[in-house]
Amino acid sequence: MMKAAALFFVLLIASSCAPSREVVQQKQETKVISLPSPEKRPESIPMPKRYKAGLACEENTSLVFNRSGIEVLPFVRLSFFDIDNDGRQELIAGGKDGFLRLYKRDFSGNDRRWVLISGYFDGIKVGAFSSPAVADLDLDGNPEIVVGTGGFSSESGRIIVFRNAGSPDKPVWQRVDMPAIDVGDDAAPTVIDVNNDNKPDLIIGNSTGALMLFKNTTSHGRISFSRDTDFFKGINIGMYGMPAAALNNNRLIIVAGNSMGKLYLLEKQNGTGSWQKSGLKMELTNFAAPAFMQDRDDSATNLVVSDGNGQIHYFINTKADYRHWEERATFFAGRIMPGAACTPAMTELGSRACMVTGNINGELKFFEFQPHAEVLPWAEKPNFFKGIKLSGYARGTVVLWQGQYLLITGQQDGYVRAFLNTSTEESPAWKEQKDFFRGVPKTFHASPTVFDLDGDGVWELIVGDVDGNVTAYRRDNADSNRPNWTRIEGAFSDVKTDRYASPSLVRDDERIYLFVGQQDGGIRYYSAKSTGRGMPVFSREEFLSNLMVNNHSAPSVSMNKGVIDLSVGDYNGNLRHFACKKDDIELR
Repeated sequence: MMKAAALFFVLLIASSCAPSREVVQQKQETKVISLPSPEKRPESIPMPKRYKAGLACEENTSLVFNRSGIEVLPFVRLSFFDIDNDGRQELIAGGKDGFLRLYKRDFSGNDRRWVLISGYFDGIKVGAFSSPAVADLDLDGNPEIVVGTGGFSSESGRIIVFRNAGSPDKPVWQRVDMPAIDVGDDAAPTVIDVNNDNKPDLIIGNSTGALMLFKNTTSHGRISFSRDTDFFKGINIGMYGMPAAALNNNRLIIVAGNSMGKLYLLEKQNGTGSWQKSGLKMELTNFAAPAFMQDRDDSATNLVVSDGNGQIHYFINTKADYRHWEERATFFAGRIMPGAACTPAMTELGSRACMVTGNINGELKFFEFQPHAEVLPWAEKPNFFKGIKLSGYARGTVVLWQGQYLLITGQQDGYVRAFLNTSTEESPAWKEQKDFFRGVPKTFHASPTVFDLDGDGVWELIVGDVDGNVTAYRRDNADSNRPNWTRIEGAFSDVKTDRYASPSLVRDDERIYLFVGQQDGGIRYYSAKSTGRGMPVFSREEFLSNLMVNNHSAPSVSMNKGVIDLSVGDYNGNLRHFACKKDDIELR
């Protein structure tokens, strides 16, 4: 069933802010530095490239799922700063895990890509929900990293500053000993010189929607700030306020977002008078976090807004008045965004290679493979699963059932459900088939797939569960519209993972291969002989022991001519792709 999808993958692989910026600019000789090459990732976000123990797997995620290069980070918070003085600002990303990441733009070729500079912010780690800003706080010519903290961290609501004791190309980050700044919960800082003393001040949002000004009182290299309690008196922008600040002809400009996805413009002339607050027309799904961006050659300061799902939007300041914004969708294009806790399932509809993804919100999305597409070979078809809403942690797969397409779903509460397409492939209408899975017990976080285990031409139902077990069921009355399902005893008795089992199977002429995702992000691998009829007996292999993603791995596999296409979803919402061959076949 999956040969066409696998063939598509194989063919693909073979063809294979200046005047208004947030940071105070120092008068110094411009020196272009060389940032470290992207060789390895921090241990918290491993990105293995190749494995040779038992199976050789070569990662090609950038060709299949993420040409932009930016990892999907839930609740991502961004800041921009020209670290290497090449005229283009780098992207500094914070997120839920408390780490920071540095991305540099790569304009080689036809695509705009962002390259991770691995390990650049090693030594910087806050409890959770890191929100970065960059500025030379002590005016020594070297920028400091300002990080706001949030979530359930014991340091939530604090501002932590890190100083570089190394060089710009080989930084050594050390936490600055300074008077504490605590704004309650979920501190989101931005930096701007409010009072024209050439010292960057801090504007900080928090979980209540308040904005606070902390004036820079640094002296003799000792960094400190003092709160001005009257500066934002009477201003509230909604829960979880996240500001970005710039100066435009000595006028202080603030764009602030909130948890509802709304954005507001705040203006104050020459640092005096009352605030003017007005809503901006662009609106995101949730947790709108703005940041200003301006390269050396840009005529105006532009706006980048991220959200709680990890989406990133780029807006051009079309009239340089901070009121009229035009989105440029291509600036951060090239990422598939299934949602957090994404679960891919490769399938076919007719002759089309397709993918179904589920996520933590119970949403299912449908993608078609388009190998000649300009940016990515996968294109989402909106509303394909219109009317279907699951309870959470959804997984879905589409199979043929009596000549019609049947959607099989799993969800957090443990129910496995079936929906039959009663219309066409292009405009499906899904009708739930009540009691279709009679005999299949509820197992929390049910993760279903289908596979013909015994080679009789009839697929069995295979379900992973929250405890790490994998169970198989067969139909007693295969031709009935309301089949009865019975458990196949012993089919996966030796299969056990570290919770949240997510299975996928594929076979070649000799063996059946079982890949099972688990809670820690690893993938366990089992195999069994594939000869004749009868239930296979799986034994565990170890060759994927070093392949890790960001928790809750969810694999989907297919095979063509000895190549295993391995697509893996993770908890953050990333999809990664590997082309795998047996260890006796050389990867090219």
